[in-house]
Parts: sequence; structure tokens; C-alpha cells
Amino acid sequence: MKIINLVFFQLALTVICVGQSYEINHFQWNYDTIVNYNSVNIELGLAGEDPNYWEKNFDFGFEFPFFGDTLDNVIIDSDGLGYFPASPEYNFYLFAGSYTIAPILDTPYLHSEVRYASTIINQLNALVIEYHNVFVADEYDEQGENHSISFQMWFYENGTIDLHFGLIDLTQCSYYFPGQGFSFDNEDPTGNIYGPWVSINNNDFSESACFGGDHSNPTILYDDDANCDVLTSIPPEGFVVQFLPDNISSVEKIDTESENIFHCIGHNGVIEILGDESKYKSCSVYDMMGRKIGYSTNSRFSINTDASQLYILVTEREHGQETHRLFIE
Repeated sequence: MKIINLVFFQLALTVICVGQSYEINHFQWNYDTIVNYNSVNIELGLAGEDPNYWEKNFDFGFEFPFFGDTLDNVIIDSDGLGYFPASPEYNFYLFAGSYTIAPILDTPYLHSEVRYASTIINQLNALVIEYHNVFVADEYDEQGENHSISFQMWFYENGTIDLHFGLIDLTQCSYYFPGQGFSFDNEDPTGNIYGPWVSINNNDFSESACFGGDHSNPTILYDDDANCDVLTSIPPEGFVVQFLPDNISSVEKIDTESENIFHCIGHNGVIEILGDESKYKSCSVYDMMGRKIGYSTNSRFSINTDASQLYILVTEREHGQETHRLFIE
């Protein structure tokens, strides 16, 4: 199966096989719906099961590390809640709410469904689950398709978990209150807010990572699940919340100063470092697996590349280092 044009900087990683916790990153990228996928809802309908409200077991197809455990599969439901078979509680809430789909018609293509696919990106296996044009259940039951919600969950074999936001339009959704969240009461949200939640945790909730509040200035909490808050704003299309395992060795961990003085551009395998050349010393280039593939003391140099992909550049300067992410065609 294939995913359209999705390459991300978090793939510049290698795994150290010990217990782990997570750190949260958030950034803006592109959102591309998956292709060559399976439909959860069609599968359920063909099996004579309810295609609207469900809980499904997904096999990763690889060993997935999570808070020190190694897992083969995950159970996810129609509301964006998930847990692992050995866990008595939910382990993640990835834009968790209360969702349904439009009725399944006699067509090979559904405009409203939950899709899933396996892919390989830069030698890393990943399972992708996409809630494609789903709806807040109460609002849909009362008003029909007056809003839309699309988002994706990404599970990488190195333990990274991504939540990708697609097009989400809740302007007409009376069960969503801007600045507060989803409510069970569309007239008075006080005391009735139930989501959306964006967090992960281990089995006994002793370790957790939570992304809440306003996405543009979020509250990020670690190991404090009791004070985790709902996401009170809707991120724009392409926004990503990333749960990155702390124990991953990455060039992102190189100490850098807070302000970059160089600008990097690249095309056809040629990299150019722009800025005050009197302060430039050298540049090291890393691929998406964290391997060093190039080095030069020149501000313009070539690397061997046979495919368009993202690279990490670490530039040595007069006082310290700085890192850059550069997509080279």
C-alpha cells in the first residue's frame, strides 16, 4: 500500500531498546489522505456488524514499542480511543470524541468512513488509520452533514505516534463550543465537556503525555494525567501533534543555540548555506535514519541522493551549532 507524499522529520531516528517515555512536538506540515486503503466500515457492514459504532483490532505488522512494552496489535474504536490487549484502560486518546459516519451506500467509494493502510517510509514501517470526513454523533443525528472532521493516527515501528489534523469544520456544529470543546449539551456546555482529548499513557497511568488547551499555545503535561485538559481549539489542516520516544537517538538531540543565523537551500542534490560566510565552518548532513551521509567545509556542496527526501543539516559556526531540516528534490 502507498501513502501520497508523506515524509516527516521525526523519521530521522534509531531505536534504543529499553523502557521509554515520550516528549511532545507539534508543527505544521501537509495533510494527504491515504490511498490503497482498507475501509473499517465496509468490512464491518459486510460482516453484518454495526459499521457506525465499533471497536476493532489492528495488527501493526511489526513490533511496536510503547512505554517499555513490545506490542503486535492495538484496539481502536469509532471514537478515536485506543488500548492494547494487555491494558485494562485506554492508552491513548487521539482527538477522541464521539463520532459516526454517513450511511453506507451501494458504491465502492465512501465519502465518510474510517480507513487504514500499512506503509513504509524511509525504511520505517507504519500503520496509518484515517478518520475521513466523520461527524460528531449527536450533531449528525439531529442535523446531518453540516460539519466535517478528518484526522489520522500514525504508528511507527520505532514507537513514534503522530496525530495529523485534516480539514475540520465545526462552524455549524452545535455540540462544539470554541474555546471549550465537545459537549453533551448543545445549549449549555458547563460541566458537560467530554473532549476532544489528545494524550497517551501507560497501563497504570503512572506515565503519560498530554497535549491540551489552545493548540497555538498548548498546555503540555508529562506524568500528570489527572490534570490533562481537552483540546480547546481546532488546529488547521496539516497540523501535527507528535509523541516522540525519549530514548530515540536522533540528530535532533544535538545542542544548538536558540537562533539560527544561516539559511539552507537545496535542489538536485546540491546544498547551499546562505549567511555570513565569515562565521561558517562546516556542515554535516544526516539522512532520515540518523546516518551521517555528507560533510563539507564549503558553503555550497553536493550529496549523493537518488530520491526526494528530508535531511537534517548540522552547521558548525563561529560560536556553536545549529540544525536545519531541508527537503531536497
